[in-house]
Amino acid sequence: MTLNVCTSKNTGNPLKTYTCYGNAQQAADYAMKTYKNAMIPYQCDRCHYWHLCPEERHTPSETCSYCTGSDGKPKQLYRTHESAKKRAECFLRENQLKLYVYECPHQHGWHLTKSNGL
Repeated sequence: MTLNVCTSKNTGNPLKTYTCYGNAQQAADYAMKTYKNAMIPYQCDRCHYWHLCPEERHTPSETCSYCTGSDGKPKQLYRTHESAKKRAECFLRENQLKLYVYECPHQHGWHLTKSNGL
């Protein structure tokens, strides 16, 4: 049986998994105390375990129930304009891909798009 392992989008290395929020928060506290790395626990939509994300990359989102991208997959819905803008800045910095923020027409939240015409 093959185990689905979540990997870092930056390095491709497997992500450390935690079975509950408390364990992930303890690991985040340890990272801060020991290495001065601010980490945020989050529950993974893919594996449903908990992982850690660097605070500067943390952009809470959920899957939109209505909107899809040009690939037909559901779009991510960011809770705030600031979170969506932060994620767009990560894409630009890491992938040299310019994305634009726009308000979801169906739900309370924000999406990203490659088009500047919205």
